Amino acid sequence: MSEQSVESVMIEIRTRLALMKQSLPTQLDAMAVSETAKIPFKALWYREALFWRMAELGQSAFEHFETETLASAVLLTRATLETSAALWYFRAKVAAAVESGLMGDLHESLGKLIMGSKSDPQLPQAFNVMKFIDRVDKDVEGFRHQYERLCEFAHPNWAGTVLLYSKPGPEYRSMDFGANARGESARVSGVMNLSVALGIFELSYNQLSGLMPRFIALCERDLAVGDSEATGV
Repeated sequence: MSEQSVESVMIEIRTRLALMKQSLPTQLDAMAVSETAKIPFKALWYREALFWRMAELGQSAFEHFETETLASAVLLTRATLETSAALWYFRAKVAAAVESGLMGDLHESLGKLIMGSKSDPQLPQAFNVMKFIDRVDKDVEGFRHQYERLCEFAHPNWAGTVLLYSKPGPEYRSMDFGANARGESARVSGVMNLSVALGIFELSYNQLSGLMPRFIALCERDLAVGDSEATGV
């Protein structure tokens, strides 16, 4: 990819991030979502927290790409892919519930998404992030491959160390060191993946908005049925 093409994508990313910053929610009213069902409120709570996370990580990654501090940029971009994948996974769960008319394990899954932890035994067991990545990969071919490429730069192995910070002389008889010594491929891959992450997140976010009226109705219906069964009505 040419430098001009990369810069064109950077302009697109800057525009997306500016729109995200302008749209960040500052409050969510449970009663305005549903007067009876709590699950839709929790669903939007999770979505908006992801929105804030995505805006922050995306902006930080973008700024590091601008300054060509690539290890930081790629690590942050990998985190944006994880964040977009988490929302994609949750959107798919909500869509499946709406289409089938059955909640299934969505309530339990939402509890893990909101409160999940890998270190606190008193909290629900968090999902492995690869569950999210693989869910996107089912719909977006190559998503996992791109994520794994970023992981190579994120870890202190060849791609994340000697590729980024060193450049050998003839026959490896000398070694020059510096930031982004020969890491242009990392910048190209990182910028493109940041753009993809933002696009996938935006798509999932908007699709959830479209699903919410039917999802709220489903949750309220299940709650009403449950109350009727409990009271013998």
